[in-house]
Amino acid sequence: MIIEKLPLPPVFYHGREASYWREDDAGGWIKINEMAAKNFVANFGYDKKLAGDPNSEADDCLMKIQSRQNVAYVGALAGYDPGVYDMAGNLVLVTKGPRFIEPRPGSWPVLEQLLKNMFVDDEMDQRPYFYGWLKMAMMSFKNRHWRASQLMALAGEKGSGKSITQNLITEMFGGRSRKPYRCMTGGTTFNSELFGGEHLMLEDESAAVDTKSRIQFGANIKSLLVNRDQSCHGKNQEAITLRPVWRMTLSLNDEPEHLLVLPPLTPDIMDKIIVLKVHKKPMPMLTDTPDRADLFWNTLVSELPAFAHWLENWAIPPSLADARYGVLAYQHPEIVEKLGETSPENRLMAMIDEEIYGNKFNREPWIGGAAGLERKLLQDGSDCRDEARRMFGWSGACGTYLGRLEKSKAEHIVGRFSSHRVNGVRQYTILPPKLDPEPTNVS
Repeated sequence: MIIEKLPLPPVFYHGREASYWREDDAGGWIKINEMAAKNFVANFGYDKKLAGDPNSEADDCLMKIQSRQNVAYVGALAGYDPGVYDMAGNLVLVTKGPRFIEPRPGSWPVLEQLLKNMFVDDEMDQRPYFYGWLKMAMMSFKNRHWRASQLMALAGEKGSGKSITQNLITEMFGGRSRKPYRCMTGGTTFNSELFGGEHLMLEDESAAVDTKSRIQFGANIKSLLVNRDQSCHGKNQEAITLRPVWRMTLSLNDEPEHLLVLPPLTPDIMDKIIVLKVHKKPMPMLTDTPDRADLFWNTLVSELPAFAHWLENWAIPPSLADARYGVLAYQHPEIVEKLGETSPENRLMAMIDEEIYGNKFNREPWIGGAAGLERKLLQDGSDCRDEARRMFGWSGACGTYLGRLEKSKAEHIVGRFSSHRVNGVRQYTILPPKLDPEPTNVS
């Protein structure tokens, strides 16, 4: 039989939608119906005419393609050029790839000034962290090689350059971005749209700041950026395991209430987040009219090849190198301090001091379990009942925050919270806050 003598043509069958796919003249892949597929395979020596057999040679070829060249996923995939890949035991057909900028020698004065304005002040130059993170991303894309990465968060005032920097990152990462926030906070269980973009871009415009959403957000940062295999789940489709190569950024205002978009900076999340403080300074070019704003953007884009070339040759300082991520995580101290002021454990301590030690003459330690403290703060007549109800929206919240307070090294907290187990249940001892010293009268 001719089917055993000729190689199978470069046509692939997608069983989920009973479609055929072939490469087009531009190097991408297009969907074709069965008749078009039969015409295509005929160009490779398979006769479409019946010769006394139930099926033509072209029919036999298509059936063989269905069994041997059956792909489980068809579409764009972050970090991959068009082609067929064996991924987690499945054949995957990538139909369209990213458009990476080609590095070339040159100068980039406007972009250099923009980044200097954003990340440098009298006390700190944060650019090595930004450059290091960006360099590792570009290396990963260039080599088409997955590597664990961190979230890059840019915190600053409106008009400080956060959004334009995110858009420049999209250009450097191949021109494709996706918005993952709903998937990361439980707004939807369908995430297939994310897999077509190298840049997962987050903004704080409508982000939830409740503790449950923040914790889920933190868990998904770890899942999306640290795990190689990802479950791609489209609506009305079975999930499939893919291996996207992507990076994630977040822009947000640096006011305490807006910083609550970030997940709690617990030890298991701090190495997975870089948080840079973005300073608001005049832009390197005028942007006060649409034409000038367009000229500024086009100038920045025109400098990206030179910047990419410089970045390729720039070395991460040894003191900032990290074996896992390439560059160490960093959180600007001012951002950490502001975030700490609104952390759930600090809010819990404030509620304890308000509800239990509102009377400064009460100097008796409070002793009990997390459940007992939760009941006290939620009881009728408690001034903090509504806030406590929001804070304790998930099981174990009170005990988790008490545990963080017990481990805190902050001067105003250390020593106030301790615990031990009684019959398998953890009992906490909470000491009253220190009183401010009485003023002394000088006669």
